[in-house]
Amino acid sequence: MNDSEATTTDFFSLGGNDERQALSRGELLARVTALIQSCEGCENVGVAGVTPLDRPDTAGCNWSYTLVLDTAGVPPEVYGLAYAHVIAMARSSWNLE
Repeated sequence: MNDSEATTTDFFSLGGNDERQALSRGELLARVTALIQSCEGCENVGVAGVTPLDRPDTAGCNWSYTLVLDTAGVPPEVYGLAYAHVIAMARSSWNLE
């Protein structure tokens, strides 16, 4: 069913299915950055790098839990909570192309 008045986009489409969307490295970094920046106190934190895996893990994700962050001076206790909040959701939704 097509809802022409729907306000959501697939940019932040997380969960809801078992198939991950394949993204370029740049798009994956942009989306994970946007998720982290949506967390309180992390508006300037950026994701600078992602570690690809040689093959998908047992959950089917092909990139690591390890991200390179540009913390922009945000304390670890703040960006650490944001990281923990978004990483599992992002890994369950997106794969690297």
